[in-house]
Amino acid sequence: MASAASSRSPAGAPVFAAVLSLAVALLPATATASNPTVLSTSPANGETGVSPDLASIVLTFSEPMASGWSFSNLPSGWTGQWSPDMRVLTMSRPAGAPSWAAGTVFTIVLNPPPYFSFADLEGNPLGTYTFSFTVGNAIPGAPTVTDTNPDNGALGVTASLASVSISFSEPMGSGVNISTSGLWLISGGTAVTWSPDRRTVTVARDDLPDPLPTSSVITFRLNASGGGFADPDGNPLGAYSFSFTTEPPDPTQPPVVESTDPAAGVRDAGRFRQSFTITFSKPMQPTHSLVCDAGGWDLDASTIAWSSDRRALYVIRPQNNRLLPAGVTMAFTLNPPGQQGFVDTDGNPLATWSFEFTVEAPGQLLKVQPEDSSHDFSWPYYLWIPGGLAGPTTLLVEPNNTGTTSDVELYHDGSAMSLVGWHATFAARLDVPLLIPTFPRPSSFWTVYTHALDRDSFTTSVEGIVRIDLQLVEMIDDAIERLDDLGIQAESRVLMLGFSASGQFTNRFAILHPDRIRAAAAGSPGGWPLAPVAEWGGETLPYNVGIADVSSLLGAPLDMAQVRAVPLYIYMGDADTNDSVPFNDSYDPEQRDLVNRLFGTTPIARWPHAEAIYAAAGMNATFVLYPGVGHNLTDQMLDDIADFFEASRAAPSQLVRHAEGRRAPP
Repeated sequence: MASAASSRSPAGAPVFAAVLSLAVALLPATATASNPTVLSTSPANGETGVSPDLASIVLTFSEPMASGWSFSNLPSGWTGQWSPDMRVLTMSRPAGAPSWAAGTVFTIVLNPPPYFSFADLEGNPLGTYTFSFTVGNAIPGAPTVTDTNPDNGALGVTASLASVSISFSEPMGSGVNISTSGLWLISGGTAVTWSPDRRTVTVARDDLPDPLPTSSVITFRLNASGGGFADPDGNPLGAYSFSFTTEPPDPTQPPVVESTDPAAGVRDAGRFRQSFTITFSKPMQPTHSLVCDAGGWDLDASTIAWSSDRRALYVIRPQNNRLLPAGVTMAFTLNPPGQQGFVDTDGNPLATWSFEFTVEAPGQLLKVQPEDSSHDFSWPYYLWIPGGLAGPTTLLVEPNNTGTTSDVELYHDGSAMSLVGWHATFAARLDVPLLIPTFPRPSSFWTVYTHALDRDSFTTSVEGIVRIDLQLVEMIDDAIERLDDLGIQAESRVLMLGFSASGQFTNRFAILHPDRIRAAAAGSPGGWPLAPVAEWGGETLPYNVGIADVSSLLGAPLDMAQVRAVPLYIYMGDADTNDSVPFNDSYDPEQRDLVNRLFGTTPIARWPHAEAIYAAAGMNATFVLYPGVGHNLTDQMLDDIADFFEASRAAPSQLVRHAEGRRAPP
């Protein structure tokens, strides 16, 4: 993340949970009685009502420990001190750290893979251990978790484990709220059963009899997003989490291929695909024997890399923006006869194995230059049209988001082209064309955060980036005309999606130009979605906070009836800490103070306030939090957005197209 001194926003690029690690150790091949365990934490796992100014986190272990430690999700700047007997570690809050917002849930992970620095004096590492606590909002009489099976931090758990059980301090109601790290399938046919006294819940896996992945950490989170588990009086369980690690693979068994991406046999692999992945059942030696039997994938020019646990092989072709040949089947063989480059760390070779995938039918990619259009825009845009598209259709627009500033035009252009590659498959799934602009985000004028459509985007006089919102409207009109020339009829209103900075752009554009939006999905919009009100709590909310002064910025009043009619899907992971509010290219000091004072100092603390404002304003908005997800766009998010767009396209529109676009005031 950018430092305070640079005052640059990180909102354009995904930010992942930092890992604090000292003296990295390795996870043992098998669990032993000598592995240390966590005896207690303070705050306790599941504790509520934790002080927003908590001074320290205290961890107590079963035996003396070495001096190293490794965490994820620990607040930044905290320092550690071991007790004289090396059995208690106290992590202390830095001086002057801001208070936490009430309702914030922290989920702290000790020894997050591949970091295993918590170890005893003999070098035996602690198994991955997880605990959660909630700031403020103490819940008197709330139930607690008294036991889990497997234990939190357990090592060597059988890969054939069919269920986990969780016991509570008192009988519980019928609500359930469980999320996992994804390796334990709990959707669809999951069996969730209660003991007769309703004090123990058992959660079975969906994918039985398939074994769990070996040497893998499985994490469960209870009530991570609020609600769910509660006693019969309605007192909810505080957010609680636990982890365990599955047994290592049998050293005598040869490795097998567990999966590939794209999956073996698929016939619609994207033409923009830059890589494929092969995942093995065991850690492998860093060698390979891979040949391309058909399709022309250039392995000699590709980068071949292993994951940190050496269970996944990545084959990445050069970043030359060339499309894969349409309709061609790519076929590969691992360890062809006479070659044994794929060998596990126990020395067992992989048996010869082949797979193939077929590239999707051809689509058409256009790069439209400003000089080739009668419309008024200053930068090129990309228009991708799925193969076989006949219309009528709806254009999908995704604002480009480079993630940083640069005065090099080709840098932003290349980033936009990559974005086409990533999301052309999503557009093909909806059977809609995709438009992505190549707007710059210049270093020379870094306070103009074009990719987030900030306030400076409306007031700047810098040539080329004046009123990029209207430039995008012109691009949309140009694309609709080009589609019409191809016999494809597209409606005047578009679908729009964006994530992070482009999520801010999407959210703001949808409110400012509702007559051009069929539906919009804005993900993790920089810590604060634009409030569709002029004031709140007796205070005026200027743009970028609210819409008090947008009429002067746009040169025309907002039609609030149309604003309220636009279907909006606003979403974020509940572990997402990416926040543009503290940065000067995103918010002025006065706006920053307004947001923090009225709505909280973190994205998750502000979330319920934003949802309440949208509801009070009568907006057609859906707010969704994804448990356990940080600042990244997941497959589940894309699935839900696709469903949202499909439903929005099927519903009759309540919007009216304005004859003229809004222009800047003279």
